[in-house]
Amino acid sequence: MNRVFQVRVPASTSNLGAGFDTVSAALGLYLTIKVEQTDKPGIEWVSGWALPLEENIADQALRSTVQILGLENLGLQLRMDNPIPLKRGLGSSGAAIIAGIKIAETVAGRALSEKQILNLAYPFEGHPDNISASLLGGWVLSRVEDTGMQAEKMDSELSCRFVLAVPELTVSTKEARQILPDSYTRTDTVYNLQRCALLVHAIWAGRKDLLREACQDRLHQPFRAKLVPGVEDLLQFRNCGGKLTEHILSVTISGSGSAVIAIADGLYEDIGGWMINTLRRYGTEAKFFILDLDRSGASVFRP
Repeated sequence: MNRVFQVRVPASTSNLGAGFDTVSAALGLYLTIKVEQTDKPGIEWVSGWALPLEENIADQALRSTVQILGLENLGLQLRMDNPIPLKRGLGSSGAAIIAGIKIAETVAGRALSEKQILNLAYPFEGHPDNISASLLGGWVLSRVEDTGMQAEKMDSELSCRFVLAVPELTVSTKEARQILPDSYTRTDTVYNLQRCALLVHAIWAGRKDLLREACQDRLHQPFRAKLVPGVEDLLQFRNCGGKLTEHILSVTISGSGSAVIAIADGLYEDIGGWMINTLRRYGTEAKFFILDLDRSGASVFRP
């Protein structure tokens, strides 16, 4: 039996406009881990993890799942390649968590259900949307129930690409959640409910014309935009010429930030230039990526 395999998990974007902790999408940017099973017991990270081991959430998820599945005397050598920017709101931790669980599942030779994987992952992440997109791929709706979390992959007719402006400045999820108010008015809550429902319809039906209004939000973006200078201008399309505006379907903060994502149907390079130049005017250096929707989610390959 071949004792070498590779796990590939996509990045994700979440909190899309009114879809706070609910609507997410998998992105065509991938964390990969090459796994070699060895006869020497122990889990060894050979390369690719730049942070201290205690901050390696893929390792934590892997070891936890190994214990739950009752695997003993396990010998693994792991080589990670992770181009997903850390602490930018692109699901780097969610992808790492799913990767760790998929490694344990593969070594055990035991297929876990989607619900089992999500509920193994959820305690590490604390919110449902990124892990569900990284596992399932595509556009995803997530929810937390009394019995655990659930996710539904949406069929979508929406034809688009994603332009991401990724600042050098990082924002931690903890910081981005602390800045949010403890309560909201009924008016603002209803405002978001209306637009979240509209967002789901726009994605499902491929209604590009509805996306801009559907991504309006009063629960998180007005507060989080202040964490990164220049983001408010992007959300309000300031200094964006008419030709670009025709092709930008929406602009939202990705996850908890600092990245900002434009959903677009053309002029991608020009849109990326507008985004980083807008941020630069406020002293925020950034680079941009143009990504497609990942439709396959987490995958395991054997050479």
